[in-house]
Amino acid sequence: MRSRKYVPVAVPAAVALVALAGCGSDGDAGKDYANKLTKAGFDSVRVSPETKTSMRKNRKRKSTVAYVFTWTVNTDADPTSCEVTLRHPAYNSDSLRGDHWNIEEVNDADVEGWGGNSPGPDKVRQLLREHNYDC
Repeated sequence: MRSRKYVPVAVPAAVALVALAGCGSDGDAGKDYANKLTKAGFDSVRVSPETKTSMRKNRKRKSTVAYVFTWTVNTDADPTSCEVTLRHPAYNSDSLRGDHWNIEEVNDADVEGWGGNSPGPDKVRQLLREHNYDC
């Protein structure tokens, strides 16, 4: 009787398929931040990654350092509005750094120390009025 040798092709193919499925995923950090903002009362939430490019082993490498949300807000009856940028630091595209976001910019101007940790929509409106923004 002749013996046949079988090469287990299915196992290496399955391992390669599982390994490739994990590559290139966007991660859940952006979704987590969007969910936090929605729960806090913000509407029409669309977050964007803030990336940093660095050189590593003579190759450019892009990494996510934060997620930002730009919110258009009006605090009074006139049609003038402001754009407020809220930023949540991230370790990478898979996880957020810390539990809170902060106000980073108002109308493209940097602001510091506004609102403490994770200000909601009402707090942001209050701060804009306190700092004499006509929104």
